Amino acid sequence: MANHTLSSSRLALVAGLLATAFAGAAATAGERTPDAASADASRPYAYRTLDFPGSSQTIFWGLDDLGQLAGQYAVAGGTAHAMTYRRGRFEPLAPKELGTGFSAAGGPNDVGTTYGGYADAAGLQHGFMIRRGRFETVDFKGHLNSNVDALDPSGKILGVYWDADGIYHGILSRDGHETPIDVDGARDTYPLGMNGEGDSVGYWDAADGATHGYVRRANGQIATLDVPDAAATAAFAINDRGQVAGYFADATGAIHGFVKTGQRIQQLDVPGGVATIVTSLNNWSSVAGEYIDAGGVRHGFVGNLK
Repeated sequence: MANHTLSSSRLALVAGLLATAFAGAAATAGERTPDAASADASRPYAYRTLDFPGSSQTIFWGLDDLGQLAGQYAVAGGTAHAMTYRRGRFEPLAPKELGTGFSAAGGPNDVGTTYGGYADAAGLQHGFMIRRGRFETVDFKGHLNSNVDALDPSGKILGVYWDADGIYHGILSRDGHETPIDVDGARDTYPLGMNGEGDSVGYWDAADGATHGYVRRANGQIATLDVPDAAATAAFAINDRGQVAGYFADATGAIHGFVKTGQRIQQLDVPGGVATIVTSLNNWSSVAGEYIDAGGVRHGFVGNLK
């Protein structure tokens, strides 16, 4: 499965996709089909809204094979805090350790570990993991800001760091050994999800601001993934079956979710939403993320195949 979380600044990626909606995309992959397509690879989804009680914002960044979720919530437009949804209940995640600044969570992974990022009192960001009830801060060596976007059962960490220049770089870390992940020719490279085979996905952008998804195989080979006819694409999750999920901006600036199965790309749109953002995908092809309603409110959702 693939789960992840974002830094606070990456919440602006939706706006970035809108801003680049007319920039065009150079490469495409697969055939796009509507949500209601009858082919087996494009069975329609049933959607359910899940909002943290009393919140003004709910976003999910992680979904496991048992339907457990993690993400962030905010009350009255305030600072976002990490949370989980387990056994039908929302709970704030580690409020003592994560403090009152920004925090967000992904996971749990196959061994029940949650992870993500949080901001300290100085505004610097740190990654974190919660394994077997123990909270651990994760900072990538020599860098100002860190974020954990995925964690496999063996302890391999997929993350991102950025320094004073504000440019994002991917990183793969295990037992203190860190491997950089940067797409050739990219300004920013931002990993977002990883499966149990070691394949990962994310997005990269160029100096002109155009945003592209990518898939990185466990052997280090990277290929761009752009939804056909899309102006911008971001890949957020990859499961153990090799399906990829994310979202894209079409030529009008509208934002849609997608699931890629083989060469077929299925468009996902939550009814009643003006934008659908798929951030998570488990091994049953269930998805989660957020949708934005006509009033600009961000709601969490889960989608399951019918």
